[in-house]
Amino acid sequence: MKQRKFLTLVLIGILLGFGMTALLRSRQVRVVWLLVTKHCPRCDLREAQLFGANLENANLQSADLTLANLSEATLKGANLAQARLQQANLSLANLAAANLTQALLERASLHGSTLMGAQLKNANLTQAELLFADLETANLEGANLTQSNLQGANLAGANLNKTLMPFSKN
Repeated sequence: MKQRKFLTLVLIGILLGFGMTALLRSRQVRVVWLLVTKHCPRCDLREAQLFGANLENANLQSADLTLANLSEATLKGANLAQARLQQANLSLANLAAANLTQALLERASLHGSTLMGAQLKNANLTQAELLFADLETANLEGANLTQSNLQGANLAGANLNKTLMPFSKN
């Protein structure tokens, strides 16, 4: 806990010393900021390397995480509402109870991810890979799963009201 406070103070000092506006334009600085504060709404984090990151309860509302690597990351309880996660790698990520309302997850990889109790209302999961994903009790109301791969996925107790389901594959 003391180390986190120290890192936060160091980062704040750097931001104040070099001008926050200029530094926050750098994606690398935003990644460090996110890892320290778990707060980066509307941030440009395209192609960010966040493999195994602990982002539990992080605020990433409306963030752009297109092509980001979040495999094996902990995003339990995170706010990813309206986030852009197109082609992101979320394989084996823990997204239990995460808010992904209206998130854009087209062609995202969610192989083996935990999405128990996640809010995916009106999310776009077109062509997403959800092989063996755990979507138990997830709210998928109005979600678009067209052409998604749900092979082996657990949908027990999930809300599928008005959900567009994938085409059946023979």
